[in-house]
Amino acid sequence: MKKYILVDINRLRTHERTSKRRVNQVQKKIKDLSMVKNPVVADRKTLIVLDGHHRLAALKRLGAKKIPVLVVNYLSKNVRVYLRRKNLLVAIIKQAVINMALDNKNFPEKTTRHLIKNRLKNINIAIKQLR
Repeated sequence: MKKYILVDINRLRTHERTSKRRVNQVQKKIKDLSMVKNPVVADRKTLIVLDGHHRLAALKRLGAKKIPVLVVNYLSKNVRVYLRRKNLLVAIIKQAVINMALDNKNFPEKTTRHLIKNRLKNINIAIKQLR
């Protein structure tokens, strides 16, 4: 069974920008529920966020110091990445995502989609545990 860990929110690295509108929606949902339903997914080695950029931004706005994270081996066959923006000329591959984040740069929002085999969901962690 996969488990999440609590990570210092500032240790995570992003590779995509976020939509202010979507961050507002996610922030409201987290605030209304007083909990985070799903962990952010990040690479074990680099702590690059693979899924959950909007949750990360919303939790930062809410003053969270920690964030629930499912860490995975990004380069394993259990993680697949798809290009959502077909019009981009860049061939997005795992190494490109890693390089972008390590260079402190971000792709446009919703550029990539990561599918994690046997992904952990519904952790329902109270927001007060993240402060």
